[in-house]
Amino acid sequence: MFKKLGFFLFAMGVSASYAIAGGGEPECYLQCDDGLDQCMTDHPKSPGACTKIHQMCYDRCDPYLP
Repeated sequence: MFKKLGFFLFAMGVSASYAIAGGGEPECYLQCDDGLDQCMTDHPKSPGACTKIHQMCYDRCDPYLP
């Protein structure tokens, strides 16, 4: 139980740091964060997949990536 909570808090901290450092629209990052929350709720046994999807969403939000 504590491992899942710890992983979730870690993922949220990482996503917050990306949102602060990124140059994209804040709404885009908020949608990605909401998607991560929903994924973790729907698939609690697949945190790695949720994190990967979340990172791909952030990559789409970043206007500096090709």
